Formats: sequence, C-alpha cells, structure tokens
Amino acid sequence: MRKRGDCAELLHAADAARASGAQDVAEQLARGCDQERFLSLVSGSPPAEALLWCGRARVNLRGSGDKPSCDGARVADLLVRLRPRITLGPADPEPTRDPALLAALEAAGQQLNFAYDPEDPMVIVGHLAVQVEHQQTSSYSAVPNAAGKRHTVPVVQHRFVARAEGQAEIVGRTRTLRAGEEARDATWDAVPHLGIAAKPLPEVPPEDELRRRAAASWLRTLARMLATSPPEGVDTGDAAGCLAYAQALNAATGDPDAAMNGFGDPERVATCERLLGMPAGAGIPVP
Repeated sequence: MRKRGDCAELLHAADAARASGAQDVAEQLARGCDQERFLSLVSGSPPAEALLWCGRARVNLRGSGDKPSCDGARVADLLVRLRPRITLGPADPEPTRDPALLAALEAAGQQLNFAYDPEDPMVIVGHLAVQVEHQQTSSYSAVPNAAGKRHTVPVVQHRFVARAEGQAEIVGRTRTLRAGEEARDATWDAVPHLGIAAKPLPEVPPEDELRRRAAASWLRTLARMLATSPPEGVDTGDAAGCLAYAQALNAATGDPDAAMNGFGDPERVATCERLLGMPAGAGIPVP
C-alpha cells in the first residue's frame, strides 16, 4: 500500500489499525500518503468528506503536525462550508413568532441549512431586534448635467444603516451577536444655470428590505459561530451532521480527541461510524 501511495487506501487502513489498537502501524500507513496527493484528495472531496480526511490524517499521526495534514485555514474554510442541519427557536414556545428571525430564515435559512423549530430547537435564540438609522451629511460632489458634464455642487449625503442584534446560546453560553447592512446615496437641489436637475430623493432599497438584509447578515454571523461550536443536538442523519457532532463533543470537553475516544452518545457515535465508513471503535476523527 505504501508503494502504491493511494492516500484513501492508506488512511482507511490506518483507521482499521488504530481501531484495533495498533497505533504505530496506523502512523506508518498514514505517513505513506504524500502531502501533494493528500491535498489533491481533500480538494476533490465535498466539505464533510474533506474534513474527515483531514481528521483521519491528524489522529493517525497522533496530532504530531507531520505530513500529511491540513492547515488551519483549510480546516476553517471546510467548517464554514460544512453546514449541517440545525434548528433555531425560542427557549419557550411563543404565541407570536419573531418576525425578524423568520424573515432572516426565509432569506438565508435554506442556504445555511437552518430551520425554525418553536418547540425543541437545537439552538436557542432570543428576540432579534433590527433598527434602521438615517444619517445625513452636507457635502460637495461632482454630479452630471443633462449633457453628461460633471460639476461640483452642494449635496446631502444619505447613509441608511440597518443594525441587527440578538442573543443565541452557543456551547452553554449566551452570546450577543450583531450584524449590519447599509446603503448610501446623495441628493441635491437643481442648479438651472449649469443644467443640473434636482434629485430630491435618495435611491436606496426600501427600509423593509434593509431590515431583511440585516437580519440575514445576523443569521450568517450565527452560522460562522456555530461552524466551530455546533450544538450537541445537531442532526446526525448525514455526514455533515456527524462531523459537526464530533466538533460539538470536542468543543464541550476541550479535548480535540473526545469524539475519537468514545465520548458522547455511544449509539450516535456508532451510527456515525457506519455512516462515515469508519471501523467500529474508530470514533469520529475531526481535525
């Protein structure tokens, strides 16, 4: 196998050796995978599979930092793109659902694989407050006349800022997250002797649209936080969920090998081993 240098074959064999207690053999097999071939394998795989290759390399080499390995930037990018299915909702069922959160989920929930669950959410979120501020500043700017020639005239610069703020429970802690969106434009009075027509109103998206964009931006901020600290209740019905579950176990314990060493729900770990094609007892290795 080492002569063939097939990284997938080598790392699968290393998993089997490690699961049987032959860590030295696992290490020798993993070292037979050339870094260039390994990175080609990772780059050609979907995020969950790529993250699993990175985890396999790390645990079979005992986290020594030797090659083959994935660097921190690659792992961070894969975690952001993993996107396991996660449900959001209030701590207690509410008679009226949060309209800002629902608008955010409508705008970006499908892309992020987030859904709303008012009864038993995986991640508890508080009320999402969104405010829009309109700021005006007097200035000068070059504007075109009817012939297209530009002249510097007094203008009013308009800045519309939508700010979203809400709380979410992440790894047992309540975190306040903030996000914002803005739009800018200028208005001016007519200058007849220069052939400049008046522009009385700024051309910006409606306030409701700015609110929707800010709420969606807040949701993406939450997704980035959950990428490295997903909830333990994450759906483990697919590979992405299993990798996220392992990440959650490691984050909860502070042990990067917790999911590999059998910590967590034995039934869920065993199911994930089968789903990921891991030998029984190998756990769920993540980088």
